[in-house]
Amino acid sequence: MRPLAEKRHNDFKKAIRKRNIDREVRQFTDKDWYDNLHQYSKNKIHCSCPLCCAKTDRNAKEGNPIPDRRKIEAMDEQEKELEEI
Repeated sequence: MRPLAEKRHNDFKKAIRKRNIDREVRQFTDKDWYDNLHQYSKNKIHCSCPLCCAKTDRNAKEGNPIPDRRKIEAMDEQEKELEEI
């Protein structure tokens, strides 16, 4: 188990990164999306950087969640059926 101080430090780093993403996306507004930093660590702010989309690898079926694997397999089967026609 990790110490509580390490968890707090990681949450702080994650919140800072998400706030920076929010500020980059919303360049033309002066206000942040959330009032305090803690809300960034608990809510989801995503972008297309490798850090945010590291859970899924679009080129490998093994890295995808199960529902995505099923969709990919269904699309592969549809392609095979179209090639046979």
